[in-house]
Amino acid sequence: MEEGRKAGEILKKQYMEKEEQYQVEVNILKDKLEENDKLLRFQDSTKILDNSLSSQRSPTIKTGLCFHESVEGESISQGEKRNSNAN
Repeated sequence: MEEGRKAGEILKKQYMEKEEQYQVEVNILKDKLEENDKLLRFQDSTKILDNSLSSQRSPTIKTGLCFHESVEGESISQGEKRNSNAN
């Protein structure tokens, strides 16, 4: 009977050691998963930012900012003359 208890305690101790090892492995894998998730979110954010920046208006387009539209290649006085003729 005493041998059975000792064997049971040994098995229990081995089980607890294995459980601790597995818990450490689980924590390591969780950390790796979180790190990969952060990298994926960063890549997605970078794509979204690139799309937003590429869809911005050109700095040469000034309509809507109290500027009159001008045709490429014409001077300011030609543009003013064209705009006054249109009115």
